[in-house]
Amino acid sequence: MKRLIYTAFMLLTFVSCDQWFDVEPKGEGTSGNGLFNNEASFRDYMNGIYADLRSRDLYGGNLTLGGVEFLAQTFVPYTGAEAWTRMDFNSDMARTIARKAYGGLYAAIYRCNDLLRQFDRNPDVEFVSGSREMMMAETRALRAFLHFELLRLFSPAYAVDASASFVPWIGSVDGPAVTMTSAELLDRILSELDAALVQLEACDPVVTGVGYDDMSLLGTSPADRCWKLNYYAVAVVKARALMFRGAQSDCREASTLLGSVIEKGGYEFVRTVSDSDYSFSLEFIFALPSDEKGFCALSEELFGPSGKGVVLSSQISLDDLSPDDRRRGWIDGDNTMRTKFAPTSKIDLWETAPAIPMVKLGEVYLLAAEAAAKSGDLVSGISRFNNFMTERNSASMVLAQDASLDQLMEAVDLQYRYEFMGEGVRFHFCKRLDKTITAFDGSQISEVGKKYLPIVQ
Repeated sequence: MKRLIYTAFMLLTFVSCDQWFDVEPKGEGTSGNGLFNNEASFRDYMNGIYADLRSRDLYGGNLTLGGVEFLAQTFVPYTGAEAWTRMDFNSDMARTIARKAYGGLYAAIYRCNDLLRQFDRNPDVEFVSGSREMMMAETRALRAFLHFELLRLFSPAYAVDASASFVPWIGSVDGPAVTMTSAELLDRILSELDAALVQLEACDPVVTGVGYDDMSLLGTSPADRCWKLNYYAVAVVKARALMFRGAQSDCREASTLLGSVIEKGGYEFVRTVSDSDYSFSLEFIFALPSDEKGFCALSEELFGPSGKGVVLSSQISLDDLSPDDRRRGWIDGDNTMRTKFAPTSKIDLWETAPAIPMVKLGEVYLLAAEAAAKSGDLVSGISRFNNFMTERNSASMVLAQDASLDQLMEAVDLQYRYEFMGEGVRFHFCKRLDKTITAFDGSQISEVGKKYLPIVQ
């Protein structure tokens, strides 16, 4: 797997992201009216959906480094972002972020539905055997993933209020939005992910090792499946959804899924400190290729000498990590995260800008530790956590085998701070568990599980 991902990143030196992610199909006309007369037309359209997700309004900014990450109190906010950082979701900044995220995520859902409609309308188009089935399953999984993202952002945590009805399911281009409670929507999301996993297990090159037309179609070879919502990424997304619901049976199923990713996926942690890939790209199970500037430009805007002057909150210190823990290199001498997403953070010798991490190996281990412990197997949960700390070269932070569940969860929470700095992940962890968060200014933000972005027209 490590060799395959290196190959995928090397491809970026020969083909630009914008070439890979043409928004419209290569047929005649625009989406919905275009001529879908060959496999490349479908692939081009799918690439366009992923291209939209990397915009500043979505995962290229607001939903990660430039917005949601501030909610985890990683940074001292710049002037004008204080209310947002304190989770005042009625603030102007919050309403702007919410409006753009809501519209952008549902626009991507529309395009998933449109692509599925094109599959139905064009049954006679020839595909390499297995490729059509893979793309259809991937599209359905992506549609479910996007609905789950909306649920996490625009509804209370499941454990706080599973009866909220704020996020509708939209399953077709022409059909109505279906109003559902959070519980009903989560059931639908899990059902869709289940169906996609069955199909992807049979035809996803990341599982089978057999690619399709990897010379012309991004996402059809084992090496470049990291750029798409592949089988193992879908398994982790399903585990996220199960943990969002959080029953003991859900935790047990999530533990099994995550164990399979660990044992069968072939992914490896980066342990060396000698190269310049500070975003640890080889640990990405699913990532969006950043555009030409992307996170590099956003990092400079936030942390650079002529930028907004953002620095780390006093709550974040890497002093507890072992000297050999590579994550220490994310912080520069000015107490910012400029190093992690700086223009110099590239795959060594290749002109590859840092990708946008969507699903990482570290989350698999931390989520697996929690899932195992909460399913009744605390010993296995501690073992998963300790394996993670060893892989991070911080064996000094391993837990005793007789640690309690509370001690494990405290240690997991601490690692969410370190592992996902700048990625917008810890907020969702805290919200799911309805944790009280200490704000950047020392104030307490309680009832985090009840907080959700407003739906702004």
